[in-house]
Amino acid sequence: MASNQNDCLIKASLLAGKIMLENGAETSRVEDTMERMISKALGVDRNQETFTYITLNGIFVRTDMNNTNFVRIDNRDHNLDKITKVNQLSRLFTEDLLTLEEVYEKLQEVDKEKMGYSLAMKFFFTAVLSGSVMLIMNGTFIDLPASMIGGLVCYLSYLLAYRYLKIPFITEYTAAFLGGLAAFIVNGLVGSHLSSVMIGTVAPLVPGIAITNAIRDILAKHYISGSIRLVEGIFIAGSIGTGIATVYYIFIQ
Repeated sequence: MASNQNDCLIKASLLAGKIMLENGAETSRVEDTMERMISKALGVDRNQETFTYITLNGIFVRTDMNNTNFVRIDNRDHNLDKITKVNQLSRLFTEDLLTLEEVYEKLQEVDKEKMGYSLAMKFFFTAVLSGSVMLIMNGTFIDLPASMIGGLVCYLSYLLAYRYLKIPFITEYTAAFLGGLAAFIVNGLVGSHLSSVMIGTVAPLVPGIAITNAIRDILAKHYISGSIRLVEGIFIAGSIGTGIATVYYIFIQ
């Protein structure tokens, strides 16, 4: 393979993996997508040779002994739309419907895309989620204001804390505490099932995707990434629980 083509392959595969890993894809899916792209470009059987090594904080890729590179992963979020687009580009490439250069250009466009929902829409869905979870947990419609307002304060606090604090777990603790406090105050004015309200309040912060991906990674024999994800999910859940427990300890006990 020509040098320029080889460099393009490394850049494209690294960018594809970076986008997927930063937006919530499990390690096994990232590895599968990158391996398919590289093996297709090199014309080799992907079951006979391995070209990538992936952890939660870095992606290593090689095409031969003299062409190896890596990219560091510092931020992780959840945007399933970007993961879907990268998967689709990978399929088009392996089916010879796009050239490697075209794939790389489109991957750069995907990487620059912003979340497709406005802040107002995110707040709306957050309120709906908090209210729905509260009702599922045996709450009543009279508890909706407390749960929805608590959920909104919780989510807004998380966004602000994540932006300015940038400290793992303290961010979730702060958001859960402030959201729980808001829910407690509103529940005192109108509401009757405080426990259900508190569950609905923290629903937007629950690390469900992280724990699910951790289990999938472990089942795919990515034990390091899976274990790290699982520990991270447990610590996030613990931070959320501690934030709510603080509200109970200070204002309710």
